[in-house]
Formats: sequence, C-alpha cells, structure tokens
Amino acid sequence: MESTHPREAARLLASAAPWRAWAYAATGALLGGGTMAVVLTLVLVGATLAPVLVGFVPLTAAGLAGIPVGAIERRRLRLLGLPAHPSPHRTLRGAGTVAWLRTRLRENASWREFAYTMALIAGLWLLDYVVAAVPLACLVCLAAPVVYLVSGPVDVLGIHLATLGDSLLTAGFAGLGLVAAAYLAVAVASVRVAVVRVLLAPPPSEAPDMETVGSSGRLLDAFDAERRRIERDLHDGTQQRLVALGVMLDMARMGVEDPELRGLLSRAHRETLTTLDELRDLVRGIHPRVLTERGLPEAVAELARAHPLAIRVKVEVPGRLAPGVESTAYFVVCEALANVAKHAQAGDCWVSGRIVRDVLILEVGDSGRGGLAPREDGGVRGMADRVAAVGGRVKFDSPEGGPTVLRAEIPCLPQAMTA
Repeated sequence: MESTHPREAARLLASAAPWRAWAYAATGALLGGGTMAVVLTLVLVGATLAPVLVGFVPLTAAGLAGIPVGAIERRRLRLLGLPAHPSPHRTLRGAGTVAWLRTRLRENASWREFAYTMALIAGLWLLDYVVAAVPLACLVCLAAPVVYLVSGPVDVLGIHLATLGDSLLTAGFAGLGLVAAAYLAVAVASVRVAVVRVLLAPPPSEAPDMETVGSSGRLLDAFDAERRRIERDLHDGTQQRLVALGVMLDMARMGVEDPELRGLLSRAHRETLTTLDELRDLVRGIHPRVLTERGLPEAVAELARAHPLAIRVKVEVPGRLAPGVESTAYFVVCEALANVAKHAQAGDCWVSGRIVRDVLILEVGDSGRGGLAPREDGGVRGMADRVAAVGGRVKFDSPEGGPTVLRAEIPCLPQAMTA
C-alpha cells in the first residue's frame, strides 16, 4: 500500500482512482443485493414446485443466473477506466431456447460465471456495500462542525456531539477515515478485477467450439523477408522511374505542336499514370507502408475503409508489436476480409483484436451463409501456414447459415513489443 503522507493522500483523493473505485463498489453492492434476491426467489419457487415437475424451470434459471451477471460484470470494468472483457461464450450453432440451453449448459464459461455469482451472493456484495458506505459516513461526519454551529448539540450517526470540540474531533477522525476508505476502495477494486479476469474473461486459448485449421508446416519467414525486399525495390526503384517517365512525357507533350504527336504523347502519359497507380496498389499489397509507419490498428482500419461492406473495427493493441507479428496479423485480416467479400454473402462484418496474456487474438466475423470448409490450397489454409510460422494457430466456427468467426492466436511476448 502507498504511503499515507498527507501530500500522497491529497494526491490520491484528487485523482479519479478512488472515485471510480467507489462507483464500482456502489454498483457492485446494488448488483449483488439484487442478484441475491432474484436467485433466492427462483430457488424457493423451484423447490416449492419440484413435486409437480415444473420446479426445474426456475431452478435452471437460478443456475444460469451467472450468465447475465457475468455480462454486467465484464462491462462494469469501464467504471474503473478499464476495457470491458469480451464474452467467453460460444457462437450459437442453432436458433431457439433449446439450442441456447444445450450450448450454455455445456460451456465451462457458464459454470465459472455461476461460481462468481455464488461468491457475489455469499459475501462480495457485502464487501462492496462496506466500501461504498464508509466514504458516505465519513462525509456526513466531516460536516459535524457546521451542523453544530447551526443547530448546537446534535447526534450524527448515533454519536452525540455536545460541544464544538467533539464535532471537530469527529470531523478529524472522519477525514482520516476518508483517506483510509479511498485506499480500501482502490485495493478492493484491484482484487475484484483480478477475480473477474480469472472467472469471467475468456482464457487466451479457449475457443472450444472452434475447429483448428491444420497447417502444412511451411516456413514463411524467408518468404516474408523476400516480400519486404521486393516491396522496397519496387517502391524505391521502378516506381520512381515511372514517376520520372511521366514527368518527361508531360514535358514533351507540352513542347510539341503536331496535334497527332501531341495526342500520342498524352495517351502515353495517361498510360504511365495508370501503370503507376497499379504498381502502387501492388506495392501496398506486398507490404503496406501504413503498417510499417503507423502500426496494426491503422493498417486494419485502412483495410476496412477499402472493403465493400461497412466493417466494424476494434483493434486494441498497446504500442507496436514485432514486425513479424504485425505482418502476420495484417495479412490474416486481409485474407479473411477478402474471403468475406468473395464468398460470405454477408450484410455485416466485424474485426476485433486484443492482447490477452501475451497472445494477440484476432477475430474476423460475418453474418453470412456460413459453411466454411478450408481447402488444401485455399486462403484459410494459407492463413494457418502463416500463423503457424510464428508459433500461433487459426480456428474457425462456421455452422451452415452462419455466422462465421475466424480466430487467429499469435504469440507476442512483451519483449517483442516496442513503444
């Protein structure tokens, strides 16, 4: 715990951390109390109706209460200024209540959420209540001298303040209590965040309903280096010569009076510009300059802007990753979006990226027809080869009728990251 020196205490109280932690505790107390009331009601109703075989409905509902609780808890992290954890649940393969129940009851994530809900009911919500109530009590006591000066002797939270000295002493203790409450709120919030991460966040490698795409084991490091060399040669050599040729043709066109020759030179100039544009597109496809200069999030955003569908992009990567990781991730997204445009017949598509325990997890999903079946010489198999070359793997979930979710897991150790 940090020092409680007055200057440090003032800095803590002036920051947003304790107030965010207080809001987190207050909403946690409300969520826990409400959850306890709902779960106990469902259990009592289920036990009462058990003899007539209808009780399993509320009992099942009580067992699955952790699912909405988990969803709320993952989003409540935003109160602390942290990003919400993604859902650990599988994509449903069928529609209807029966399919939903069958999927959710078989998931480890549902039972982890149930365990968290039981812990919330058993005592976590009471801890939240204390953390939320103590600062309020301290603030009330801080006002004791003002209350005494206005109304004379008074009772504050059951304490009789007969003199001004008593009220000042109470206010002094309340100030110390407020500082202690700030540290307590931050400490409890840190513990709760750790518990949420363990029980409610998806493990980095857990995608139990996804099929792993096999890799042929081809090594791509040398190929990737060769791509970079070709990109540099085209950009610094051929592309610059085409620019110079276009300038010379334009100057020659302006210095010629013969209309027929001027027309030929104009046509040659236009063809040069067209060839230059095609070369730039080729260079961008070999290794996009935006990836080198601005990183993975910006490069993926540029891919999304060029796609015929409106792509929702949320790639959260702190700083830069190793060049091999960024290049692999970029071309995975590029190939996946190309497949969506060619085959998915989708009306909606999204790309997400995050780092979980030193693993970059990329997901590309669409609402198309589904039924993805990787071919030996297809793009998905090529993605698997590229990701396998850096120690990762590719998984997918694509039931008939959709949706399709393609997931790449790429190791990216902290020492491979740069500011």
